[in-house]
Amino acid sequence: MASLIHYNSINYDKKRQALAKRYPLVLNDDERLDSVKVSCYDPALVPSDLKDHITDRLLFLAYTALSEKQQTILSLFYVQNLNDKEISIIMGGSQQNISKHRLKAISKLREVLQKSEEERIRGTNGMDGTNS
Repeated sequence: MASLIHYNSINYDKKRQALAKRYPLVLNDDERLDSVKVSCYDPALVPSDLKDHITDRLLFLAYTALSEKQQTILSLFYVQNLNDKEISIIMGGSQQNISKHRLKAISKLREVLQKSEEERIRGTNGMDGTNS
């Protein structure tokens, strides 16, 4: 039990730090800073893919069913903490197109998980004898 609490606290701290890095206080909005951040992007520095972070079997299967482009966009967005503008520069495309692909991928994942939850609920109701 202690190790479970220990690892959950580490994961919580990692998420909190990532969130703090993602939304820093910016007093001067300098366009040159975006180009510096993108030019420093090196995929070898952060080799992990979003697949490596997914622990739920159903979510993993739904993720692997996405197109390669959608998987790459989600990995860059959630693992590398890049925004749509930075991803569009890296992948070559418009910011709007990247946003559309990201939102479509999230929608597909949500749909698969909701269907699974509904099937699980139907299966539970059928087993307890309440549905005739």
